[in-house]
Amino acid sequence: MLNSTSSCLPDARGWESPVSTISRRVRTIMTVTPSRRKPPVLFCVALLLAALSGCGDDDDVIIGPGAFPDVRGAWSGQYRVSGCSLSGAADPFLCSVLFAVDQSLILDLDLDQSGPDVFGVIAQGELVGDVDGKIDEVGIVRLFGDIGVAADPVSTRIVAWQTGLVGDSLVGSWRFNVFDQTDSGFGRATVDANLKVFGSTVAKFFGCPAARSLTADGLVSGGLAVGDCQISASLFVEGLDDGAFFDVYTFGGSAGDSIDVVLSSESFDAFLLVSDLEEVVLGWDDDSGGGTNGTDAAVTLVFETTETLLLIVTSFSPGEVGGYSLSAALLGPSSPLMGGAATGRVRVIGNPSVAGKVSAKPALTVDPIRQAVMDKVSRPTAWPPRR
Repeated sequence: MLNSTSSCLPDARGWESPVSTISRRVRTIMTVTPSRRKPPVLFCVALLLAALSGCGDDDDVIIGPGAFPDVRGAWSGQYRVSGCSLSGAADPFLCSVLFAVDQSLILDLDLDQSGPDVFGVIAQGELVGDVDGKIDEVGIVRLFGDIGVAADPVSTRIVAWQTGLVGDSLVGSWRFNVFDQTDSGFGRATVDANLKVFGSTVAKFFGCPAARSLTADGLVSGGLAVGDCQISASLFVEGLDDGAFFDVYTFGGSAGDSIDVVLSSESFDAFLLVSDLEEVVLGWDDDSGGGTNGTDAAVTLVFETTETLLLIVTSFSPGEVGGYSLSAALLGPSSPLMGGAATGRVRVIGNPSVAGKVSAKPALTVDPIRQAVMDKVSRPTAWPPRR
C-alpha cells in the first residue's frame, strides 16, 4: 500500500504525493458539478488508483489528517492588500484600483487532507482553481496553485502562502502574481496581502466574522475604522456604495418577538443590513432612525420563528469612519398587521425594506474591461459555498 509521504511521483516542487495527485485530478473533473465536499466513493477511488500506481505495498494509506492538525472543510474570509508592484504595465489599474494598498477582498477555500498533504479548491472572487500544499505538526499551512482559466480576464498564481491554524481560523499572509489576459496593458502585478479565513462554525458575512452579539434590550458601542472588513463591488444594495467598512453582530429572537434595532452615529451616515446565517440579505435601512444628523438607521424585526440573524453595521458612503451605538428594544408580541418584507421566518420593517435585494452592480461609469476584471476578483462565487 501507499502512504502520503511517498515520493514516486513528485511534482516540480518535489513534495506532492500520489494520493494528492490522483485526488486532485478526480477533484478537477468533479468541478463540472461542484459540491461542498467530495463524495466518499470518489475519494476512495482516488486512493485505490494511487495504490495501484506501483510505488510499493508496505505502507498504509492515510485518510484524513492522521496525526496532523485538521484543516478539512470550507473556509471563508477577507485578505487585505499590504503591497502591490507592477511589471510590463502601460495602465496601473491592477495596483492603483483593484489591489490598492488597504483594499480588502473576499477569499474562499474548500480543503481536504491526507496526513500532511492538503489539497482542495480556492476561489478568489469568481476566479477558481486548485491548491496543493502541506501542513506541519504545529498547524502551519503552505499552499501553491493557479487560480482562474484562460477565459477569465485575469489569472492568479500563488507565489507564497503561509497561514497558521488558530482555533477555527487560518491566519497569515500570501503573495500572488496577477496576469492580465485581456491585452489591455495591465501587465503583471505582484501582490502581498494579510489574510484571515474562518471555518464553517464561525458566523460571518461576506468573509467577515461576527465579533460580538447584541441581545434584545441590549446596547453595544463600536467604531468603523480603516482596516475593517469592506463591502465589495459584488454586494449590491441599492444606494449603498462599494468600499464601505463594516462590522458584524449576531442577534437572536424568539417566535412572536417584535424588536426595534437602531444604529446611531454622529460620525457617519449609518446604514444597517439584516442577513440570515446563510448570508442572504433580508432587509436594510438608511435614515429611518432620525438622530442628531437625521442619518441614523432603524429596523423592526418581527420573528415568525426562533432564529439567529446577522446585523451588519456600515456607512452609506465608502471610507466613512467613527464611533456608533447599536441598540435593541423588545416591543412585545408581533401583530399580523405589521408590514415588512415577509420571509416566512423574519419580517424586516424599515424604510425602504426589501428582501434579498442583492445583485451584481451594473457597470454604468466604469470601463467594461476594468469592470469585468473587478467583478471576477471581488464578486464571491457560488462555490465553494460561503458558510
